[in-house]
Amino acid sequence: MRTEEATKPEECFLCSSEYFSDSATAIWQAECVKRCKDKDKSTAYERYVNWVRKENEVAIFMLYSYADLEIPKTFDIIFQLDKPENYIQEEYLLTQSIHEAWMPLNNISHGHKHLCILKFKSRIPEMINLLYRADEKFCTTPNSHIKLGFCHSENFEQIKNRIKQMVDKAGE
Repeated sequence: MRTEEATKPEECFLCSSEYFSDSATAIWQAECVKRCKDKDKSTAYERYVNWVRKENEVAIFMLYSYADLEIPKTFDIIFQLDKPENYIQEEYLLTQSIHEAWMPLNNISHGHKHLCILKFKSRIPEMINLLYRADEKFCTTPNSHIKLGFCHSENFEQIKNRIKQMVDKAGE
């Protein structure tokens, strides 16, 4: 368990290498129904299993979270992890969190992967298309595929500086 307040600003970003197509999302929604058959059904569960993507929403599979986060949560930067100078600034909302893509929660758990639903004001930014498009249940993302980071603008300079330092050290 790690709070956002206890996390260094340069570590305060989520990371993804893939987004889920509508068909992949439907597979995981069915998996959620199957796995939660004998569990109490929460509001988060109902919201997820009945979710149908709108034009301004995308299902992103986020890798290990930097902290425990309550949702909904607002972010405003999306950047290319290996080239953080390639970024966009646009406010968006993380509206749903599905732990390991099958257990809907009202939060994100530190150190775990989550399927996250992001909602943009008008349209999904083109930058999302840099991610691998997952159409199946199991990850087929090539290791070399582009990763994106998701953060708040207040932490972005420190995140970029940390990435640059890591790249500089690797080049030594």
